[in-house]
Amino acid sequence: MARGSSAKSKKQASPPFHPKYEDMIRDAIVALKERQGSSRTAIKKYILNTYKLRDNAVTNNRLKMAIAKGVDKGTFSFVKGSSGTSGTLKLVKKEAVKKEKKEVEKKES
Repeated sequence: MARGSSAKSKKQASPPFHPKYEDMIRDAIVALKERQGSSRTAIKKYILNTYKLRDNAVTNNRLKMAIAKGVDKGTFSFVKGSSGTSGTLKLVKKEAVKKEKKEVEKKES
């Protein structure tokens, strides 16, 4: 019998106990209720305290990537020329699609 990894079963990674970073950022912006937008540090503090995450390079990198993806998708926007991942963020308001009401013409008999 040869020694190999075939005898060992692979451990499956357990799912995280927190929502996606994009959802956590959205919740932080809503909860902070800052009129001018929420700073990256304020969002980070909220996420670390609420979801009990570690303050390390992995968390910082994932937060930075989630902000960048959210801006690209149009979920978040930087306020007044802020650039990079350190500016203040706001949620983008989605315009409600209004259905046009068709006028019903009644025929008189």
